[in-house]
Amino acid sequence: MSLTVWRISHQKYIDIAWKGETYSHSRGRWNSKGTTLIYTSATLSLAALETLVCMEIENFGNIFLSICLTIPDNFPIKQVDESLLPQNWRDTSAPKILASIGDKWFNSKTTAVLRVPSAIIPQEYNYLINPLHPDYEKISIAPPRPFILDRNLKTIKKMVVRE
Repeated sequence: MSLTVWRISHQKYIDIAWKGETYSHSRGRWNSKGTTLIYTSATLSLAALETLVCMEIENFGNIFLSICLTIPDNFPIKQVDESLLPQNWRDTSAPKILASIGDKWFNSKTTAVLRVPSAIIPQEYNYLINPLHPDYEKISIAPPRPFILDRNLKTIKKMVVRE
């Protein structure tokens, strides 16, 4: 069975959302600056949380699009060995060892996809995609669709922040 993964992108960056260019210009949790990765999530809701963690809900109006990517059956996917992650791997300021893990995988070109745990919900997974890997072309990308969050999340976030 194929694997469906999700990405949420600002409309302004939709043309480069599946090329990884936005992540090559800055360091991410799982890559160093200059390493071109596409960050995706196992579910659309996790993709929303991964996007929201970096911004205020007020800024999450009608300017985002969701993108569904389908990874073919029997596609080789490497998984990060979670037992080797440092205790502080979920910290907001991610330890540099995580970027070196992602960079090492990227440069090895062993697979086009790397499964990593989410720092927000560690029981769920994000999938890093190497757009420079020869197998990348086998991943299908659906046309982007509007993504709009319920404005009630703003109230929930304020309640959580107060506690």
